[in-house]
Amino acid sequence: MVKSFRTSYKSHLISTLGKIAFTILFVLMYSSCEKNPVQLIESFKEGSLKTIRISAEPIFATSYEMETYSISRILSKGDAVKNKNEAFMHIANMPRLDRQSDTIMKSIISKYTIGLLVFVFLASYNEVHAQQSRGVDWVHGLGGDANSLKDDDDFFFSERRIIGPNRHSYPTDAGIMNMAGQVYDKTEGGGTRLAIGHSLGGTAVREVSLWNGAYWHGIITMGSPLRGAQISTSASDGTNSSFVGNGSTKLMAGPNVGSAVSPPLLPGLGIEFIIHGGFGPYYSQSISNWMNDKLMDKFGLVGQTAADLKPGSPYQNAKAAQSSFVPKILIWGSENYPLLWRVVGTYAIGDSETNGVNLASDIGNIYNAAVNGEEVQSWVNFPMHGFHQWRKGKWEQGRDWVNTDSNTGWSHVIGASYTEYVSWYETVVTCDSYQWQACYASNPPPGYCNDYCTTQEFHSYVIYHNLPSDGVVTSESQKNIGGSWQGVHREAPGVNHGEFKIPDRVKDALNWVFDGNHNSTVFRIDRR
Repeated sequence: MVKSFRTSYKSHLISTLGKIAFTILFVLMYSSCEKNPVQLIESFKEGSLKTIRISAEPIFATSYEMETYSISRILSKGDAVKNKNEAFMHIANMPRLDRQSDTIMKSIISKYTIGLLVFVFLASYNEVHAQQSRGVDWVHGLGGDANSLKDDDDFFFSERRIIGPNRHSYPTDAGIMNMAGQVYDKTEGGGTRLAIGHSLGGTAVREVSLWNGAYWHGIITMGSPLRGAQISTSASDGTNSSFVGNGSTKLMAGPNVGSAVSPPLLPGLGIEFIIHGGFGPYYSQSISNWMNDKLMDKFGLVGQTAADLKPGSPYQNAKAAQSSFVPKILIWGSENYPLLWRVVGTYAIGDSETNGVNLASDIGNIYNAAVNGEEVQSWVNFPMHGFHQWRKGKWEQGRDWVNTDSNTGWSHVIGASYTEYVSWYETVVTCDSYQWQACYASNPPPGYCNDYCTTQEFHSYVIYHNLPSDGVVTSESQKNIGGSWQGVHREAPGVNHGEFKIPDRVKDALNWVFDGNHNSTVFRIDRR
């Protein structure tokens, strides 16, 4: 793939102007002297005293030549001096010509030196200022388009000295390589531009940098699955379907057995919910499926891209050891509890994680009210104590799924929570020294005594992992842990995957980058 690159013309122009200014200064200084400005003058007046003289005038061998030259200059001006006698008198009242010339020359040198220093200072200031005004290529994520990062673009363009920001729509279902090719064709690149890629956009930007490490001045990724996304595997191996089915079963456990204090129950549907903003109605039977569909539709995990994003896929394995020298900052989100509901709120309920948290609270409160009601009934109607306790347990299943199990299950779907089983065999000696000797004395077949006097004991333990994540991609993948394509890691606390597109949520992380707090001017962009 061939593409022409723009050079940093501004820096080159400043450097060229500096050279021109220096040349002009030298010419002016040299042309002000008919001979070398610093010369040894021999004065034969009163003892042939030798002195060093700096002058912008011609060099004279004797005082007579100097005075004759001065007279001719005075007479040539056509002023009130009419003859040589008056000229001599005029010279007598003037400062010595050599000293006057010294003063003139020093003044010339001083003025030009100051001018040169001022120019160099202004040129240096302008060059630094040019480095702090940069172009930005915004690259959207999976299932996005040119408007996905528009709010970020508009906000930071108004706040920072961003030049010519670009946003385009790229295909996200035909594989990362395909998307990267489109990004390479549509973006400008160049010596001072930055690339900012969200989610899949960050992996596409990485791919471009592997083709041409000098294409961008620097790269920023936000929530990018640089080591893959487990959710892609979960979508195809049944993990995601199991999560949805488990939620539906537990949320329907209470409504299926009834309650004396719950809201009206619809057969086969359970409780009716009206979600913030008028969405719905949804029911106990379908709420988990609705949430999952909303998220999966937003992510667009289909085609070659879904295959590329699977951890351990051929694509991921190939990229693990590849890198480029372009400076990089990898911003990773670490969303707070309740993880699932915050992501649902951001993607499905008015771009607000708070709406998702409120939905979980509302549903949980309804189920908890039924739990408390059954507890009371078990004591009020004591003969039916066991029955009401049984129904209480059914409603607890739905309450616990909303409050805890849904978040644990979703963490498993995205690979943030997983179980690692570790096992090994230990060789244990069962014979003492006498038994060993007795065994060998019997002249057994080779290896018999080792088998006879030892045994293999099996050991195992379980490690429960719970990694930070942005609700979609784990922190390890966002930071490319285990991969060679590395840079500065910057956490975006409390930010989920979808909130990277919301300026108010991502501004702290990007302002940290643009302010140069990473001890580098590569990403610095001045405020307007």
